[in-house]
Amino acid sequence: MRLTTIAAAVLLLAACAPDEIVPTAPMALDGVSFEVEALPQAEGPCDPAQPFPARVTWDVTDWTDPKFDFLLRSTNGQLFARHNTASGEHVTDPYAREGLWILLVDRNTQLLVATKPVPALVCPAD
Repeated sequence: MRLTTIAAAVLLLAACAPDEIVPTAPMALDGVSFEVEALPQAEGPCDPAQPFPARVTWDVTDWTDPKFDFLLRSTNGQLFARHNTASGEHVTDPYAREGLWILLVDRNTQLLVATKPVPALVCPAD
């Protein structure tokens, strides 16, 4: 009986979970500023073929309860940061590559607020 109840609860939660969103174009809700910037590697020569850190900045005006999750690739993707502020900045560890999607999701509602891909890393001229 207990196993049946647990299985039913899991199925119910899965049915209520929002559909996964895999972005194909940058977007941001009205009143949202969301930017992603590629940063050169801290050590060694700058190499766009190698993973690098990225800076994410956001400014969400008129958000009642700002609690945001930052995810990679999709709304079911890997969580890499959480912030409880309407604006801010976060620098990732050096795992970004050109085209990696970064998503800003409201933690309370699971609403996709904004998304952009990581741009190409441009190395400074020698």
